[in-house]
Amino acid sequence: MEITHINEKSKWLALNDEIQVGELHYLLEGQELVITAMEIEPYYRSNSVVGDLLLAAVDMAKVLQLKIKLQSEFALSVFERFPEYKDLLIASK
Repeated sequence: MEITHINEKSKWLALNDEIQVGELHYLLEGQELVITAMEIEPYYRSNSVVGDLLLAAVDMAKVLQLKIKLQSEFALSVFERFPEYKDLLIASK
């Protein structure tokens, strides 16, 4: 599995043998990385790809010293698996 950042489209892709199986869309707003959508092919939802995709965005937020806002219910459910990063999370409006 490969996690790839597409900076000009503000998204992360999960690729399995060059076939897209998931994506995470985000916006940069001030000091926030806003995760607007997260989609994973159903077959891969129980796989580590879900966490890997979210953690790529978390790592990006840490490097850029941003807080994370989740506007995606799916991303929120995945984020709950990583309580060690909840200090990066801010409440959605």
